[in-house]
Amino acid sequence: MTTPLNFTSELVPVAYAAALLELAEAFGATRRELFAEARVRPGVLESPRGRLSILEFNQLASCALRRCNEPALGLLLGQRLNVSSHGILGYAVLASANLGKAIEFVLKYYRVLGLTYELELVEQGERIELRARESLPLGPLSRFAGEALLASLHGIACFLLGKPLGEVEVGFVHAAPPYVARYVELFGGPVAFQQPYLRLSMPAAYLARPMALANPATVQMCERQCEALLAGLDVEDPLLTRVRRLLLARPGNFPDLDGAALALHISGRSLRRHLAGMGVSYQQLLNEVRKELAQQYLSGTRLPLYEIAELLGFSDPSNFRRAFKKWTGKLPSDYRIEE
Repeated sequence: MTTPLNFTSELVPVAYAAALLELAEAFGATRRELFAEARVRPGVLESPRGRLSILEFNQLASCALRRCNEPALGLLLGQRLNVSSHGILGYAVLASANLGKAIEFVLKYYRVLGLTYELELVEQGERIELRARESLPLGPLSRFAGEALLASLHGIACFLLGKPLGEVEVGFVHAAPPYVARYVELFGGPVAFQQPYLRLSMPAAYLARPMALANPATVQMCERQCEALLAGLDVEDPLLTRVRRLLLARPGNFPDLDGAALALHISGRSLRRHLAGMGVSYQQLLNEVRKELAQQYLSGTRLPLYEIAELLGFSDPSNFRRAFKKWTGKLPSDYRIEE
C-alpha cells in the first residue's frame, strides 16, 4: 500500500519555492532571512528536480506572508505559477489535444505536484466545475494556498485558450477579505466566499477548444514520466486519503462502508471496487485508523483503557485489548508504560 500524505512528505517541486522566493524578494525580503526564519536549508533549491516537504514549503510561505506584509500574496504567487512552473505536467497540458484532455491529464497526475488538495471535475449541464478540497488541514495558510491554486489554474486556462475566460465563476472557502476588488479584477467574474470547497466554473464548450501545440507523442512521453514519478513518490491515492480523513474525523462513531460511501458522495459498490483495486479493504483502513488513534490516546493522554476502547468503537475493553495486541504485538497497558 502507498504512503499516506502527510506534512513531512517531500513532494513540493522546487519551482514553487523558487517562485515564492522571487515574489518575496520583490517585496524586500531576502532569501537568507526567509530560509533562516523558516529553518529550511537553502540547498533544497540546488536541484531543479528536487522536492521540499510540505512542511518546509508551508514554513517558507508563512515567513513570506509575515515579511512581505501583502495579504494577497497567494493571488500574486498563483499568477506567477504558469504552465512551465508545473514541470512535466505542464508540458503534457501544452501538448494535449484540447482543454478537456488537458484537464483529464491533470486530474490523473496532479499528485506529482505535491498539492495538498484533492481535485475533481463536475459536469453541470452546460457548465463544468473544477473543485478542490484540502487533503491536509492548512490552517492559517488555507487562504494563501487557495488563492494560489485558483489563480494559477485560471491563468493557465486563459493561456491555453489564448484569451481571457468568459463567464467564469470562482468560489473560495475562506471569508471575503478586505481586498475583494483584486479577486474581481483577476478573475473577471463573480467571486463567492465561504464555500464548501474551492471551485472554478466555466462553460463546458471550452473543453473542446483545440490546443495550438497539440502533440500526442509528447503527451505519451509525459504520461510515462508521470507514472514513474508517482511510483517514486509513493503518494497515496486521493480516495484513500478521503476515507482515512473521514474515519479520523469520526472516532467512536465510525461509519460502515456504505455510510462512508454516502458521506463521500459515491456508491458503496464504487468504493468497494476502488479499494479492491488498490489492494486494500475498508476493514483494513478502519483498523489502521483505529490503531493510529489508539497509539495517540495511549501515549498522549491518561484516559483509562475502557474510555479509549469506547472512543475506538469497541463495546468491550477486552475486545480492544485483543485487537491492539493483534495490531502491535503488545497489550495497551504495556505500550503506555513503554511510551
